[in-house]
Amino acid sequence: MQERPRVHGPGVAPLDIFVMVAWATSIVLVWMAVAVDLGQPIWQRQHSFDLVAYGAFEGRSLTFVSGWKVLASQWLHVKFPHMMFNAAIIGIVGAALTNRLAWPAVIAVGLVGGACGQLAASVFQPEAYVSGASQAYLSLCGLALLLLDRRGFGLWAAVLGVAVSVFLDVFISGHSAIKPGHLIAFVVGLTAGGLILLMNERRPQWAILRRC
Repeated sequence: MQERPRVHGPGVAPLDIFVMVAWATSIVLVWMAVAVDLGQPIWQRQHSFDLVAYGAFEGRSLTFVSGWKVLASQWLHVKFPHMMFNAAIIGIVGAALTNRLAWPAVIAVGLVGGACGQLAASVFQPEAYVSGASQAYLSLCGLALLLLDRRGFGLWAAVLGVAVSVFLDVFISGHSAIKPGHLIAFVVGLTAGGLILLMNERRPQWAILRRC
């Protein structure tokens, strides 16, 4: 069966890239809005207990009723450089992934993987406050490692994102190990990528993968 043609290319389907850039930009805009609401400078650290009012949560406090926070917390960050890096990886890797998948699929993998990561963090680190888009970007990176061309910038942005996450977890954060939320989100992305490749090969009628 003939492969589904690639939809995205130079000057074609700009909506795909626009949506990814909008997602990344929304993270920055939320940071700015929270900073203004807290009455502090844009670059100043936003403390976790202050972010609870906007959707961050302490792991042990998560309930079914507050389950919406596993999504909302992905737009909240404690440190400005961390927020900017997360937004950049989401924008770059997400845009690259739209060469292989339609934007709704890319966002679904990112947000579902991110939510799974937030949930894992609440289970395995119940005393910690949960926030940030690291889980979402790691899910996208896992997907990218399986779907993107090795010659493309997007793949190497994904490699950089994973490497930075592992380095920070193991050597900087004091955990001396990869955080459970990060690992679970990355595995979700890998699993999604594997299933998409398998479906593309075994069930062409259901294929959603775009041709490079």
